[in-house]
Amino acid sequence: MENNILIYIGVAVGSGILGLGAAILFLGKGLFDPAERIRNAEEMLVKTEKEKEEIVKMAKERAHKTKERLQHEIKDTEERVKKLEEALKYKEETVGKKQKRNEELRLKMVSQKEESSGLQEGIKKLERKFTERLCEKTGMNLMETKEQIIEKYITETEEEAKERFANQEEHIKENAVRMAKKVLVNAIQRMCSPTSVETKVILIKVPRDEIKGKIVGKEGGNILEFEKLLEVDIIFNDMPSTISISGYNLVNRRIAQKAIESLIRERRNITPELLKETIKKAGLEIDKELYEIGEKALKMLDIKSVDKELVKTIGRLQYRTSYGQNIMKHSLEVSWIATMLGSEVGINVNICKIAGFLHDLGKAIDQDPNVQGTHDFLTKELMTKYNFSPEEIHAAWTHHDSEPPRTAEALMVKAADAVSAGRPGARQESMEKYTERIMALEDAGRSFGGVKKAYAISAGRELRVFVDSEQISDDKMKGLAEQIAGKIQKEISYPGKIKVNTIRRTGFTETAK
Repeated sequence: MENNILIYIGVAVGSGILGLGAAILFLGKGLFDPAERIRNAEEMLVKTEKEKEEIVKMAKERAHKTKERLQHEIKDTEERVKKLEEALKYKEETVGKKQKRNEELRLKMVSQKEESSGLQEGIKKLERKFTERLCEKTGMNLMETKEQIIEKYITETEEEAKERFANQEEHIKENAVRMAKKVLVNAIQRMCSPTSVETKVILIKVPRDEIKGKIVGKEGGNILEFEKLLEVDIIFNDMPSTISISGYNLVNRRIAQKAIESLIRERRNITPELLKETIKKAGLEIDKELYEIGEKALKMLDIKSVDKELVKTIGRLQYRTSYGQNIMKHSLEVSWIATMLGSEVGINVNICKIAGFLHDLGKAIDQDPNVQGTHDFLTKELMTKYNFSPEEIHAAWTHHDSEPPRTAEALMVKAADAVSAGRPGARQESMEKYTERIMALEDAGRSFGGVKKAYAISAGRELRVFVDSEQISDDKMKGLAEQIAGKIQKEISYPGKIKVNTIRRTGFTETAK
């Protein structure tokens, strides 16, 4: 233990001697200068003092600015408080004046009410005196006199009401026509779908004549079987490498097209059994196609929750035409136009949309020989079967006036149907049917007594009827026009509307002598 202590002491003494020696060495060589260290310390003290003075100065300036800002804010606050006090005082004075004015008005009203009561009482007294004198002069009692006066006022009031009603009715008619034209123009301008007439014949190209001969069969046996099964007309000898298909039922025509296109790719001999199998397969493909067409149309109109069988029936409208106009395109147009018209006049646009689209639904099945009835009644039956609302059914099936339209939505569908059918280029008919319709219109006009001539113009959209001025007077002209229009509606089938104009001409000749 003592040895360890001696060792520690020796080491400490040695270290001190070494440190002293190092200090002497540094001093001797000029490596450590106490005077310089002192000067540096003094310079740092001076610099620190200057920084302190600058900090103090900045702090004073900041405090001064803060004091000025606070004084300015206090001054602004005092001014705002003063203005608020003045405004409050002004409002109190205004409220006081208003209360005083209201009190004066109340007193004045009470006074006027008392005065009015006195005047009314005086009027009643004068009325009693007048009535008594009137009774004395007429020799009737009071009750009889009152009844006579009341009856007179009722008669005058009724006549005045009739006159006002007639003027109002005339005013409404004028405005109604103008507003209706505006609504129709707005809807038609927003409707921009293309119009095209369906072709009546489908042409199928056959790669080689030997394939065509195989399809036709011996002595045209396959074609005869085709025409028998699908009720279509197939022509194979008019043009080289071409088979044409035409038919009244466009669904069957489409099935025939699919079947022939499939037989073109067939490598086996075409037998009656293969022919029937191909037609059956094509029919299944067309059923699927009809469903897809119906589903696409419903999706375009955002109509949901529809029975699958109805979707397929709707798809059949793609293969149905009226005067050459595709019924599917026509139905979509009517739905869009009816919806736009409904939105213009503020009615239920959903009913307009559904009823407009399904208004010709009966045409999807009216070509079936097992189905009886016109397409509008068939539309009613189908929509009832598939649980559409009574409002939608009524608006859809009354567009041909089989039942008078009772709702605004039904009238919109009827108007939309006329707009779509009447678009330029939307429909066409054969020359034979067109000639028959023109002649029927002219015969309908000439069938009435007193008619001299009748001419159908504007492609059958207007009938001009010239009458004998000696037999038909001006007063009867309107009635004659209504009778002719009624006969046309009952007896003639026509697209759109027909205007009936009755014309009466009178002339007088004198000779100057």
